[in-house]
Amino acid sequence: MDQEEHIAQLRARRHRVELIETALESIRDVESSLQEMKEFLSKQLKAERSERLSDILEADKAGVPKTRISREVGLSRANLYNHLKGASPDA
Repeated sequence: MDQEEHIAQLRARRHRVELIETALESIRDVESSLQEMKEFLSKQLKAERSERLSDILEADKAGVPKTRISREVGLSRANLYNHLKGASPDA
C-alpha cells in the first residue's frame, strides 16, 4: 500500500468514527429529553395521585360506597382501604 492509499484509508476511518460519534451524541440528546419528560411526568403523577386521594376521602365522607369508589378510581378494594387507612384524619 502506498502513502495515498494509507491516507485514503485513514480518512475513511476518521469519517466512520465521526459518524458514530455524531449518532451517539444524537442518542444522548434524545436520552436527555426523555429524562426531562420522565421527571416532569413523575411530578405530575405524584400531584394527580395526591388529588385522587383527596377526591377519595371526599367521596368516602359523602357516603359513596367504597366498592363504587374503588371501581371508579381503578384501585382494588384492598388498596382503597389502605389509602383510607393511611390518610391523615385532617387531609
